[in-house]
Amino acid sequence: MPAVKSNRPIDLPLSQVISVNRSPIAIASILHRISGIILFLLIPVMLWILQNSLASPESFATVFDNVLVRFLAWIFVAAIAYHFVMGIKHLFADMGMNEELKSGRTASMVSFVIAAILVVASFVWVMF
Repeated sequence: MPAVKSNRPIDLPLSQVISVNRSPIAIASILHRISGIILFLLIPVMLWILQNSLASPESFATVFDNVLVRFLAWIFVAAIAYHFVMGIKHLFADMGMNEELKSGRTASMVSFVIAAILVVASFVWVMF
């Protein structure tokens, strides 16, 4: 029996994926992956900042007086918050909840709202 050849493209650019999938479910999933990549890339940077800040009380003050360092810390905390909220949404989906289109959209929108609140709260916490 011959194999059926798929006409699906294998490598799609992210812009094309987003233009085709405008649903909140797809956007939440794509942003969840992007936040994971951001976390992966920022972990060494944050560990280096932590190491430098723990050298002495003066170095802690010097490190966190820098606005760029605080901004990077906020990006890290915001990515953690978003990734956590969407990860919980994905776990519920893996358990069979919110698999229908309407409930999946609702879960995505609720997750977006919760994540947005956490991102704004983390900005206030880290930057001020």
